[in-house]
Amino acid sequence: MTIAVIWIVIFAIATALAWKSWESGFAKMIKRWVPAILLIDDDQANRITWCVVAGVLFATLMTNPASMLLTLIMIALIALIARAVIRFALSKVH
Repeated sequence: MTIAVIWIVIFAIATALAWKSWESGFAKMIKRWVPAILLIDDDQANRITWCVVAGVLFATLMTNPASMLLTLIMIALIALIARAVIRFALSKVH
């Protein structure tokens, strides 16, 4: 129960900080690093979505860093495999 309360507090703080810094640079970083297909046309919806995502990721990283690291490694491996499959498929099409 204590971990859940700590996670909620960290989530609220991280989300609030991301929300506050949206205009000063967080939005620019999101637009630069996130693929266009994952961005929403509405700026307010982007703000809500990516601030909550940042809050969840940061809170999870602070409360359970080992699981988070393993999750990030798995996501990276899946992305690399998907990229290789897409490149292979596109090379066969053209």
